[in-house]
Amino acid sequence: MTPADRTGALDVLLHPRSIAVLGASDNPLKLSGRPVDLLKRYGFTGRVLPVNSRRDTVQGLKAYPALDAIDGDIDLAMITLDAAQAAGAVRDCARRGIRAAIVGAAGFAETGEAGAALQRDLAAAVRETGIRVLGPNCLGLLSLRDHAVPTFTSALDGDRELLAGPVAFLSQSGAFGTFIFSAAQQDGIGFSHYVNTGNELDVSVAELLDVLAGTDEARVLLAYLEGVSDGPRLLRAARRAHAAGKPLVAVKVGRSAAGARAAHSHTASLAGEDRVFDGAARQYGIVRVAGMEPLLDAAQVFAAGRRTKGRRLTTLSLSGGAGVLMADEAGTHGIEVAPWEPEWQREMAAAIPPFGSPRNPVDLTAALVSDPGILRSGLQVALRHPGTDMLAVLLGNADAHADRLTDTLAEAYRATDRPLVVVWTGGDGRARRRLRGLGIPCYTDPGRAAAALGRLADFSLRPPLPTRERPAGIDADAAREVIARARKQGRTRLDEAESARLIAAYGLRCAESVAVAGAEEAVTAAAGLGGGPVAVKLLSAEVAHKSELGGVRLGLTGADAVRAAAQDVLRAAARAGVPDARLLVQRMAAADGAAELLLGIKHDPAFGPVVVAGFGGVLVDVLDDSRVAVAPVDPPGARRLLRALRAAPVLDGVRGAAARDLDAAADAVHRLSWLATDLAGELAELDVNPLLLGAAGEGATAVDCLAVLTPRSGAAVPTDGKDHA
Repeated sequence: MTPADRTGALDVLLHPRSIAVLGASDNPLKLSGRPVDLLKRYGFTGRVLPVNSRRDTVQGLKAYPALDAIDGDIDLAMITLDAAQAAGAVRDCARRGIRAAIVGAAGFAETGEAGAALQRDLAAAVRETGIRVLGPNCLGLLSLRDHAVPTFTSALDGDRELLAGPVAFLSQSGAFGTFIFSAAQQDGIGFSHYVNTGNELDVSVAELLDVLAGTDEARVLLAYLEGVSDGPRLLRAARRAHAAGKPLVAVKVGRSAAGARAAHSHTASLAGEDRVFDGAARQYGIVRVAGMEPLLDAAQVFAAGRRTKGRRLTTLSLSGGAGVLMADEAGTHGIEVAPWEPEWQREMAAAIPPFGSPRNPVDLTAALVSDPGILRSGLQVALRHPGTDMLAVLLGNADAHADRLTDTLAEAYRATDRPLVVVWTGGDGRARRRLRGLGIPCYTDPGRAAAALGRLADFSLRPPLPTRERPAGIDADAAREVIARARKQGRTRLDEAESARLIAAYGLRCAESVAVAGAEEAVTAAAGLGGGPVAVKLLSAEVAHKSELGGVRLGLTGADAVRAAAQDVLRAAARAGVPDARLLVQRMAAADGAAELLLGIKHDPAFGPVVVAGFGGVLVDVLDDSRVAVAPVDPPGARRLLRALRAAPVLDGVRGAAARDLDAAADAVHRLSWLATDLAGELAELDVNPLLLGAAGEGATAVDCLAVLTPRSGAAVPTDGKDHA
């Protein structure tokens, strides 16, 4: 099956015109009977084709003994058979010409080795036939345009009305995904699709996001992820959504070790390193939220379809305290609630009671409950204010006047294209439901509204996506020669001198150094470096952390000091049994006031090569201040990566210190990211620690570097148990 055919099969999956239900039961209460019952009850516009070899009819519909007995095309098969029968059923579907199937059964890789064997058999059936399979271990999907609901979820019990709309929701979790879907529907959020991907043997959330990002019906994309199996595909979907102006909002669980273990046992997902996902999300404009409520809150504000041109918020409230709370919460989400200009305060003062506050937040006072016209007057002024990018109206316990107030809010909403949200606290919920029905985002808590507006602003003002801007002055062949020499010697770890040559080939400046065998050669090398202070280090491909063996001496001047230090280092190496001990004599880099950065490369199982940046030195493990980006990174992205560090103010100079050379640091990140990209199949990890960052214009100098190669022929990468990147 060609790539186009594979994608076309997903279109059929999402918009089937005929659905065969294999193993369909006549009992609508059984899991195998629920898909037929739901397709009938919710008015599927296509053909429902029950397959049951023991019955002529199923739930009042003609039943078929086998797929071959069905006339005409079949777009989609819903397989309700048990796990042991799934692979055979998929092969039967493919022989019948069915392009997509849903395998709902559990009991596959999420349950252990026996289930994993069944999943391997199912995967083999997919490879052999080219059929697209959703699942296994999934609830199926809902496509609201055609009322196609090939699922057995209990979320559709009770003949509830399904709200169609612009939101598509993809979830690796079945039950929790339906919790979110149901809550969203109760909040008035309309969906184009809900799809549960389960174990993702074939069809993944990332692939479906990519498809839906290219459709007209899905304008907001939501995802619930327990793991990422195909990082590049997810980033491709994010890039496509970004280009189309469609928000992609994701909950990614597995942030903790316990959560990662639970995710694996749930859907056989590998949660991956959370910091890598977080970096990829920031880099590619994925709006990451922490849980169910923030996901629904973001869905509301994004489904309204409005964008903001800035971060300036005007708040109108019947409670001064609520306005202050909104201002506090807004500040934590990057939203500015600034006092209005004096002339605009005077205009607002003329529109509200004299005991109100015309500043921002604007206190309309509780008088608006008895006189809703105050809200109209205040909103008219706020809509004219040129320094307002977004508006929030905070109300509560005003159900007696709900109709007049909601009419006023609807009038104001129609009069502007700026984002407007309402916080309506208390009451019976009728006003909230009406506002949401009008497309106006409505919340019960100022903090949740502020967070949603913050995410709207982040998306609306998002930076461009990374470009593949390759730096000048790199010599990839020289880097590969370093690696080839180590591989020829059967090594997967480079020593410091080799590692320095590797990064120097990509244009990073390294402290000048000379590799020598003994103490007298060290004295000669030190003199050749100009006679200034030098460092003498243990040079070995076997030792990652030289200082822990007493293998580093700093600030040495004069032949006697260099000789004594060299002898000490070699003796320490001998005591530790280091087989390849040599010495590296290195000119001391000027460190007065320099910031110490850590730059690194590693290979992520989901996203491939990534680059790491943080504050380093000997306190790297204590500070734990680093950020990750998927390689390659362009220069603007490298600057944002560095600016995202908690200690980033150090780069601007603190306590009288000069600002650091941020351009040089960003250039180093940019170049290392291309080293990671070009040598993705060769490098397991690399770190530069420290990279000394001088004052603006002074550049950056790598003082120490360690590189580890990917193993070949099953050999293990040598490790000391520490993550060097």
